[in-house]
Amino acid sequence: MDMQDKETEFVPPGVMQPDNTMLPPEPELSEMTGGATVIPPPGTEKEEKPTTPLQDSLRRLRRDRRAMLSLGIIVFFVVIAFIGPPIYQHIGSPYQSAINGTVGPNQYHGFSYQEFEQTDQLPSAQHWLGTDNLGRDLLARLMQGVLISIVVAVLVETVDIIVGIFIGILAGYYGGWIDQFLARFTDIMFAFPGLLFLILVSGILGDWADATLSKIPIVGPNGNARLLLVSLALALTIWPLMA
Repeated sequence: MDMQDKETEFVPPGVMQPDNTMLPPEPELSEMTGGATVIPPPGTEKEEKPTTPLQDSLRRLRRDRRAMLSLGIIVFFVVIAFIGPPIYQHIGSPYQSAINGTVGPNQYHGFSYQEFEQTDQLPSAQHWLGTDNLGRDLLARLMQGVLISIVVAVLVETVDIIVGIFIGILAGYYGGWIDQFLARFTDIMFAFPGLLFLILVSGILGDWADATLSKIPIVGPNGNARLLLVSLALALTIWPLMA
């Protein structure tokens, strides 16, 4: 037993022992500095600027390797579809055809040109991917197919988003019987087979599209009118996904 225990043990009666729990707390750093807040000198801390949701999304996109790879593939096909055909039609030299006479690269590198003397050919300097059974250049037709796919996808999704958002806003704003009617109509469109709808629209309105829509300068008479018609019909079958 040490001296402190002895002093505590032989305290005279009537004398209160000191309570350690009543001791004042240790002074904090702010009290030791006189209440002043310590501010680090300028330049020692890097101030973070607030970022927008778009900047955060782009940062996450750049860090995702698979997303960047997919984006690169999409950009590659878009460039091939829009820039490839004009460049490809200026590559090559003219040749003499027994049927069509002198034929230049702007002709035989077109997706619709037929040369029956050069059917089912293997890849060569003149036709990089060969020709089909009608003598048409396969690379030109491949690029044209990619272009059509991109145009149809963009057109269908644009119409789909516009119609779906409009129907959704209309149902949410008015509610009541309008909401119920649009909900039942959406269920009918979900149940209706889209392929059958496309066949019906193309068969019924195909001639009208060739006669009317082909007069639009951006559409032209090369069968794009029916393609536009089918794209609009396809958009009308999938808009419930956005509603």
